[in-house]
Amino acid sequence: MNIKLVYPLLFFISFLIFYSCEKEINFDLNTPDDMLCLNCIMEAGNDSVAIYVTKIQAVENDTDFTPVANARIELTKEGQLLQGIIYRGNGRYLLKHKPEVGKKYEIRVEIVGYKTLTAETTIPGIPDAHAKFKQDTIYDETWVNGYYTVKKIVVDLKDTPTKDYYWFKLAIIFNFKGKPWGEYYITYKTDNLLFDEFNRYYDQDYEPPFTNYEYIGALRLDEEFFLNNELQFSLSGYEKQTLFVINGDVHFDKYYKSSIKQFLTYDYDNLPIFEPVQLYSNITNGFGIFSSIAIADFYIDDKK
Repeated sequence: MNIKLVYPLLFFISFLIFYSCEKEINFDLNTPDDMLCLNCIMEAGNDSVAIYVTKIQAVENDTDFTPVANARIELTKEGQLLQGIIYRGNGRYLLKHKPEVGKKYEIRVEIVGYKTLTAETTIPGIPDAHAKFKQDTIYDETWVNGYYTVKKIVVDLKDTPTKDYYWFKLAIIFNFKGKPWGEYYITYKTDNLLFDEFNRYYDQDYEPPFTNYEYIGALRLDEEFFLNNELQFSLSGYEKQTLFVINGDVHFDKYYKSSIKQFLTYDYDNLPIFEPVQLYSNITNGFGIFSSIAIADFYIDDKK
C-alpha cells in the first residue's frame, strides 16, 4: 500500500484504539477496578505491528491514559514465538513483522500484579476489489438542459474463499505542511441496499441513482449477500478522494460496528434517553481489542 495513503487511515484506527480503553460504569460513579487495556490491530502486509498497553479509566475521565511500560509480551504466529518486541514509550510496543494472510496470531501479556491478558486473531485476505470514477447522465425534464450529471465511484467486489467482513471508507487526502493528511467522510450514499442497516438513516432528498438513505461512519457489507459471486455498487463522490476497502476478521468487525453504534448513541442522535453501548472486546482478563485487517485502497481522480 502507498505509505502516503496509510497515515490518515492509521490515525483513524489509532483513535479507535485509545477510544476502546474506556469502560462503561454504573450511575454510582464508583472508580473502576484496576485493570488493563490491550489494543492491537494488525494489517496484512504492513511492515510492523504496534501494541498498546494502558490502564483502563472511567468514561468521564478526560485525562491521558496511563501507559504501562513493564509489560512482558509474547506474540506467536501459528505457535511460533516472534522475537524483537521493543518498547517505544507511552504504552506502545513495536515489532518489525509483516502479518501474513491466513495465519493465526496469539498474544499473551504478563504484568506483575495483574491477570495475564490473552487473545487471538487470524489475518483476513486482501479484498478482491476495483474502483473507478464515473459520471452518470440523469435525464430530467425539470432541468434546463433536460438532464444533469451525477459523479460517483463504481466499486466491483469479488468474494474470496475465506469468511469476510467488508467496510468501506472514503477520505480526502491533502498536503498539510509538507505531510500527507486526510479527512474521513461522515455520511455515505449508495445505489445498493445490501449494506448493513444499523447506521442507515432515511434522507428526504432523493438523488438518483442513489437511494433515499445515508449511512453514518462507514458502509458495512457482510459477504452473505454475494457469497461465491461478484457484486457491483456505486458511492456518491464529489472530489478527489481515496476509497479504503477494509476486510476485517470477526473481532475487528464486531469492534468497529460497536464503536460506530456508540458514536451514534452518544454523539450523533442526541437522544435524552438511550441504552448504553459497550465496545466489543476479545481480550481475556482485560479490555481492548486484538484483531486484524487487510486493506485495498484506490485513489479516485475525477479527471480520469
